[in-house]
Amino acid sequence: MDTTVLFNMSYGLYIIGAKDGKRNVGCLVNTVTQSTSNPVTVTVCINKDNYTNDCIKKTKEFTVSILSEKTKENIFGIFGFSSSRDKDKFVQVPFGLTPSGLPYINEGITGYMQCKVINFVDNFTHTIFIAQVQEAENLFKEPPMTYAYYRSVIKGKTQKNAPTHVNESEKTDIAKKVYVCSVCGYEYPSSTDEFEQLSNDYACPICEAPKNKFKLNLKNSSSQ
Repeated sequence: MDTTVLFNMSYGLYIIGAKDGKRNVGCLVNTVTQSTSNPVTVTVCINKDNYTNDCIKKTKEFTVSILSEKTKENIFGIFGFSSSRDKDKFVQVPFGLTPSGLPYINEGITGYMQCKVINFVDNFTHTIFIAQVQEAENLFKEPPMTYAYYRSVIKGKTQKNAPTHVNESEKTDIAKKVYVCSVCGYEYPSSTDEFEQLSNDYACPICEAPKNKFKLNLKNSSSQ
């Protein structure tokens, strides 16, 4: 079964914000969907291993920041490839607070929503949260970031906790040599010779890992 066909499905990219007591937590997801219009409800799918999942189950509320094509690349590394158990991700980015104190990104987004959980469903490795939108605001008139744009333009990879993660190493086609970030999977877009000539202080544009975290790998390069 060629699971890369799932890459053709339409998704957006979002930052989910929540609270752990007084501390802000958050993660990157690509599965937020409007469910009904009256009342306005959404569903959000979050991996059970994500600390944000635990916090939402406790507090029953969260925010959704809708990323735009102007989102800076480091956002994906901060929220997609590290854990809120270990650090406060929001201190590394511009953010605001809703009237009830929930965090949302306020740069590189189209807008945000504040949501109240009304139910949740166990879904194997993930939890599907069903929530009512309590507040919503448009902030910037920018095209929303799609999953396709993230993969084709930014050259980003899907973190292993995402419901849409696909193990691309299973493909067996003609291969070429590329330098790949061992932390987030970002592929350096130019030649291996150019990468080797980069300064030692080069950092991954997605997760900010240092140059020594890049490994020379073989990439399948024929049609998918």
